[in-house]
Amino acid sequence: MARFISPSALGCVILATAACGSNISEIGLPPPESQELTVEVRNHNHNAITVYAYRSGFRDRIGFVEAANTQTFTFRWPTKDVRFLIDFLAQGCLLTESLPVDAGDDLLLIVRVIDNQQASQALCRRESPDPPLHLGRREDGQ
Repeated sequence: MARFISPSALGCVILATAACGSNISEIGLPPPESQELTVEVRNHNHNAITVYAYRSGFRDRIGFVEAANTQTFTFRWPTKDVRFLIDFLAQGCLLTESLPVDAGDDLLLIVRVIDNQQASQALCRRESPDPPLHLGRREDGQ
């Protein structure tokens, strides 16, 4: 099952591919302590970025991606959804909306050339930033 989150006029693109047979979200069970996720970051921007996994008041550094470059990172995440904070070094940050994830998901984060123009220094410092990106869904095969 592929989940696609479309970019708004301001945002990045995230694509999630669920692991086959993954079913850890049964009602009544607490979320796992942490789950392993993989994210491929395609930085089409002319600025280097640092990518963080984000949840309220907490951010975990995923990695650094040079300008016009691609990197793949594997990380552990404790919740059933993830947001990414993209820090355009010395230019500000952008934040994606929440994406539901399961253990083993492969994510694709595409940072567009113009995304740094919407970055905010205040967003990098705020504890609970408002998401500047609008997300949608795409059915398989589209």
